[in-house]
Amino acid sequence: MTASRMRWTAPLALALALALAACQPQVKPDRDEPREPAAEVTIAPVPGDATPTRPAEPAPPVVPAPDPIDTGAEVIDRMTARFSAPICVKGQQNNSWRKRYAGYPDSFARHVEQILPLMGYVVEEVERKGLPGEFALLPIVESWYRPDAIGPGGPAGMWQMIASTARNHGIRIQPGYDGRLSPIESTDAALSYLEALDKLFNGEWRAMAMGYNAGEYRIIRALRSSGDLRVSGERHLPRGLSRTTYDYVAKLHALACLFESPERHGLTLPRDTRFVPLVRMTLPEGVQSLDQAAVRMGTDAARLRALNPAYRQGRIVAGAPRDVLAPATALATLVSAGTAGDSPALPEPSSAERTYTVRPGDTLSKIAAQNGVPLARLFSINGLNGKSILRPGQVLRLSP
Repeated sequence: MTASRMRWTAPLALALALALAACQPQVKPDRDEPREPAAEVTIAPVPGDATPTRPAEPAPPVVPAPDPIDTGAEVIDRMTARFSAPICVKGQQNNSWRKRYAGYPDSFARHVEQILPLMGYVVEEVERKGLPGEFALLPIVESWYRPDAIGPGGPAGMWQMIASTARNHGIRIQPGYDGRLSPIESTDAALSYLEALDKLFNGEWRAMAMGYNAGEYRIIRALRSSGDLRVSGERHLPRGLSRTTYDYVAKLHALACLFESPERHGLTLPRDTRFVPLVRMTLPEGVQSLDQAAVRMGTDAARLRALNPAYRQGRIVAGAPRDVLAPATALATLVSAGTAGDSPALPEPSSAERTYTVRPGDTLSKIAAQNGVPLARLFSINGLNGKSILRPGQVLRLSP
């Protein structure tokens, strides 16, 4: 995403609308696939020079699922249910990107399995904002859902924002903290921008994707100057955009087809995989590091740091946002069941949460992993070492 994405220019005089028929160049993908539609675009009037903001009228509330997303099947089915038809379309570029992504089926499935918790979080946010399901695939195109990804030229995070774009959309960047690397802050900003594009392009997701990649005014200008207001990544419409922008739509089309019809491409997606879902937590002022938070949550500290790389070396610096994404442990789930719409606060630990009673079959490494305590720290605060023998009923301290 470039800095121009978040900039708006002078008002358009009137809304643009045009639907023209065109012939698709002959290609030979699967015979039952339709051609990619050259979608009709209606552009809403643009306000004055200002950063896009959330629509004034919120989308109708989405009824929450009775249980959190915690299987591959739920992630895939809820995402594909929001795809726009036609999903699998003919075209050389779409076929080419399908082959690239699915060229190594086992590797593709393994990568999908690894990102399921983060993908589930984004799918729920996409649902909550009423956006097309294709946008849950954007972090695959940008970074394969890596919160710590750093791209050439400076874009960062799983949504790959450059610093100026991030700041324009309210993401905090300061010494010791880079909100582009926060799955929470970056997802909020990216989906907020897509909400604005949704309103501008009246829900046509291909135009929205082009606007996200190249900037909304660049798309509007191309539509007007080309005299052809159709939108298609495969046919390179509107004319005058970069190959990267056309490919952006082709990649999303290709990925959507792979998730919707994996068997046609020799893929076996991890539908049966179960995982611990992620919840948004607010750290109280007394917590100064992610390791300390992990002990209170009863989760693995390394996992918590990997999910929240915005905090350099895991330290919670003054002035930085205190919302983190964490595995939904029993404690975290209990806390997150508070008032809807509010980020739950992590309570002070009780004495029971700071000790552990050894049970038959326990090992020090197992206890450390289950309670989110580094093994070296467990050794240190209990005066143990690698040769220490545990006995059932023995009480270990989990924090100093």
